[in-house]
Amino acid sequence: MKTTLLASAAVTCLWLAACSAPQDAPEAPPPSEPEAASPQGAASAPDVPSSPEQSARAALPEPLILAVAPEGQIIPDVLRCLHDQGAALISAHRGGWGPGYPENAIETAAHTLSRGPMILEIDVRRTADGVIIALHDDTLERTTTGEGVVSEMNFADLADVRLVDEDGAVTGFAIPSLEEVLDWARGRAFVQLDVKSTVPVEEVAAAVVAADAIGYAAVIVYTGKEAIRAAGVDPRVAISVEIQDRERLDALMAAGVAPQRLMAWTGVHRAPVPDIWDMLHAADIPVAFGALWYIDADVRASGDASIYREIADGGVAVIATDIHWTAYEALSERQDTIAAFRACTAG
Repeated sequence: MKTTLLASAAVTCLWLAACSAPQDAPEAPPPSEPEAASPQGAASAPDVPSSPEQSARAALPEPLILAVAPEGQIIPDVLRCLHDQGAALISAHRGGWGPGYPENAIETAAHTLSRGPMILEIDVRRTADGVIIALHDDTLERTTTGEGVVSEMNFADLADVRLVDEDGAVTGFAIPSLEEVLDWARGRAFVQLDVKSTVPVEEVAAAVVAADAIGYAAVIVYTGKEAIRAAGVDPRVAISVEIQDRERLDALMAAGVAPQRLMAWTGVHRAPVPDIWDMLHAADIPVAFGALWYIDADVRASGDASIYREIADGGVAVIATDIHWTAYEALSERQDTIAAFRACTAG
């Protein structure tokens, strides 16, 4: 198994996926409040861990504020509440990667939430033996010490593979299964599962149901047909789907997909798109927008992060970004994220 990072394959810009390699690491946040106590209802660690990874994860920091939806609610309900509170939520792309914290690692997600409330975007792929894992690329080379095509390998083949950060530094973190991600997130985190093209959306939705994760996990899909397929698994599962025009919205409504369970991804653009957002506000569907690529790059170059406030002022509920703490701090000038998050959750 190789231990050096090879050249990255090209990555297609999809829902919450950056269209170019990140340029800078996320900035550190301001001093945070003391860590929260262990979440009620979270899965407790077994007396004898089944793996070294489980043992290490038992010692991870807890979120600053626990992400628990009120009884009977799902992520879109929480986002509607935040909108009513005048607050937008930052989506930490691929879990909130940074130096020493690779993409899609549970350890990275725990580090991110220990400093403030966000929603986590996690990519999912499927191994040859049907195990859904947290990984962005269809091959191992860019983000791990391994090599090969994920869909041609069994999950056991990945046991000794370790994740690397954006600089190629090898960490001690293993590739987690979706089951492990959902187990860790229970009582701690809101997660959006970005379903890659080779993964059946029905399997991811079914995994959310099987893990009793309906209250804290949403399935990200790219097309109206995929949204309808995911909706058919269980009427309670939250779905994030790209909606940038009335035709897509009307098609989903005509297919019987309840708007109450939807989040609308309105794409990655160079500037705000208020006409699209207004259409979705009228349907009471929480809006998500990508600052990835264009806007993030402009902010890095200029140092002016006021655009994130402009986006939030347009009624966007979720802002997806690779520089999550820069965006979080920018929003702090217009909102009290912590107070709003507490008002809308049961953690």
